[in-house]
Amino acid sequence: MISSSSRKGLLPAGLSDILYPDAQIQAKTIEKLLDVFSNYGYMRVKPPLVEYEDSLLSDGPGKVLKDSTFRIMDPLSQKMMALRSDVTAQISRIASTRLSHLPRPLRLSYSGDVLRVKGDSFNMERQKTQVGVELIGPKSELIDSEIILVCCQSLKSVNIKNITVDLNLPFLRENLLNGIKKPLKEKINEAIDRKDLQTLTKLKFHNSEMILKLMKSVGSSEHSIKHLSGLKLDGILLKARDYLLKVINIIQENDNSVNISIDPLENRGFKYHTGLTFTIFSEMLKGEVVKGGSYNTLSGETATGCTIYTEKIYTQPITDKNNDLVYIPYLNMVEANNVIKKGFKVIFGTTLTNNFDQEANHLKCKYILKNNTIVKL
Repeated sequence: MISSSSRKGLLPAGLSDILYPDAQIQAKTIEKLLDVFSNYGYMRVKPPLVEYEDSLLSDGPGKVLKDSTFRIMDPLSQKMMALRSDVTAQISRIASTRLSHLPRPLRLSYSGDVLRVKGDSFNMERQKTQVGVELIGPKSELIDSEIILVCCQSLKSVNIKNITVDLNLPFLRENLLNGIKKPLKEKINEAIDRKDLQTLTKLKFHNSEMILKLMKSVGSSEHSIKHLSGLKLDGILLKARDYLLKVINIIQENDNSVNISIDPLENRGFKYHTGLTFTIFSEMLKGEVVKGGSYNTLSGETATGCTIYTEKIYTQPITDKNNDLVYIPYLNMVEANNVIKKGFKVIFGTTLTNNFDQEANHLKCKYILKNNTIVKL
């Protein structure tokens, strides 16, 4: 039988308390990421956790977030409100309204918690902390490349190494499958997701040959560039291929430590994106670390952004341990500040006896202040 106190400690599925030292590591990690963005001219904004439903879930990125969003009734206005499930929709609103007067391209950064109706296949947590950047302005290879490169720099600032950027053109899939009836289209999409060339070869449909050619270009940049460059293309396919190759070239010229892979028809996780998209991985971490790409804002402007899955990078080795704590037997802010200036942390004693060493050990302090001198226990 569960006790009353235990029941009070239970949390809904997908929600959890973040305790020390993890909470402190998260905060420092987020600030490091945001500092990098600031160094590249991205202005930090902080949208509210809750907005009116008809605003948050309107046109633009918010339109596809309805199924993942919690709704509540505002007791003051008696209007339905929504708890954000993605910050990008709010950045789209801010750029289209309050910051519409600022010159473009407009560079914004953000961090904040989001709440979703359910988790996803690679992370069952329903409350997540998003950190990201958005670049709103004219569409160009330089803008897409900048977002990718700045995002990689931010990951390096928190010791994420062996980075691979996977580039995609998901809008091509919809374009090539346009007009195909739903039952067949579902089979084709499933085969593309599974990279099942054998099934795709058996299915008879318009543009099947081109889809197979694009599927065969999946892989490292060296393989993909060679394969894509050899394809005879025209129209939207030619423009998309040339655009992709230019982005790859810009990235490689600016950061040769980043590995690049290409999967032209990948569209999973890109619900509202309209142009080039990307996913970032690291050999140090499991699964996707970042997702991003181009989309249209609430006002129809083009934008490119990325969201860092911060819960993935909090798992890095903890360096902020308690072994640098200095126990001060009495409350003295002047002496404490002098100790802190030397790179230590302090804990004041609370015992009324003289068992200072005993309390210091109990509080897991490695040092004690005696006669204004830091002494190792």
